[in-house]
Amino acid sequence: MPPSMLSEAAFSPIATLLRDRRFGLLLTGALGLNVVAILLHLPGWECAFFRVTGLPCPGCGLTRACLLLLKGDVQASIKFHAFAPIFVLFIALLIVCTLLPKTVTEPFINKAEMLEKQTGITLIILGGLILYWLARLLLFPTAFAQLIRG
Repeated sequence: MPPSMLSEAAFSPIATLLRDRRFGLLLTGALGLNVVAILLHLPGWECAFFRVTGLPCPGCGLTRACLLLLKGDVQASIKFHAFAPIFVLFIALLIVCTLLPKTVTEPFINKAEMLEKQTGITLIILGGLILYWLARLLLFPTAFAQLIRG
């Protein structure tokens, strides 16, 4: 990756991901398969971090939380993972930016990029995600693990 592209990705990772249509198709396809499997009562993908370490990862519970949010059960969604609304919003943006023509999405992506660079919102969200994970892990380890195990 050229240095200019690397620095762009470091300051505006969301905009960079929204511009990458191959990534968008791959991620939305994988998410779609996981959602269909869950809706058919088949096992979804298991968290590799949890399987190896026995500890929930920062994203553990997000799939169930996002599905509950999409079903309208906000309280249960937040119980599983408080960051579900943010992830649902990102996935919706990714799907829209992947499927709509570039002429429609590029002005929006440019605004998102400017917002990221001016506010550092992506780093704030990621920092919050790590702090949220640590708080759940350190303050409520048993309840957190039971919630994730189901």
